[in-house]
Amino acid sequence: MFFKYYNNSLNQMSRGFAKGLFVIGLLLAGFGVLVYILKEVLAVIAAAIFMVVGFFCCVNAIRIYILSRKLNNASDPNDDHRENVRVRIDTDADVF
Repeated sequence: MFFKYYNNSLNQMSRGFAKGLFVIGLLLAGFGVLVYILKEVLAVIAAAIFMVVGFFCCVNAIRIYILSRKLNNASDPNDDHRENVRVRIDTDADVF
């Protein structure tokens, strides 16, 4: 069950973050491949680090994007009914 304590702007922000993170991941992975092609001794270590970080950025971006799609698809704006929830209105209460 998904809780609906977010709004559409938060969903758009998380999707934008996921897209940006994915682009950064691709750039880091591409830079790592380019450095690996140059075949310098210390560059191989840096290339491995860039490729691993780029891979994890892409994986996290895909996870965030999929989760935001699931949350968006699970939300129904016309679903106002909640089971086992009672709203009490005390009409005799003094406000001051």
